[in-house]
Amino acid sequence: MEHVRGRQDGQPTRAGDAGTFSGRVMMDGLLADGDGDATNVRVNSVVFEPGGRTFWHSHAGGQVLIVGTGRGMIETRDGDRSALHPGDIVWAAPGEEHWHGAAPDSFVAHTAISLGVTEWREEVAGDRYEKAFEEQ
Repeated sequence: MEHVRGRQDGQPTRAGDAGTFSGRVMMDGLLADGDGDATNVRVNSVVFEPGGRTFWHSHAGGQVLIVGTGRGMIETRDGDRSALHPGDIVWAAPGEEHWHGAAPDSFVAHTAISLGVTEWREEVAGDRYEKAFEEQ
């Protein structure tokens, strides 16, 4: 058993990498297990400022998002999208390409449980992001 108190020992809050996030995103690593391989489990607390979002990505073993506060969106590559609200839990299946982030006028904070290797892809186009919120 491993018991972690709130975040990884000695790890400061960090900004989301410009190569994987658009806008301002802050992250606390809560748990990292494995060596970046298929058995890897990572748990992060993530806060997206209004307009902040991930690039397109997928997880070899899937991803669980637990929304804490604010309002946001998750969308799959095929256009399936869902608004995010406090208390929501989302499952992105293994290999499913998706993005998620805050609404243009709201922060969103979630806990992300990522399983296996994350494959990062290109930035979500601004017009696609805007369309997701116009059509909700």
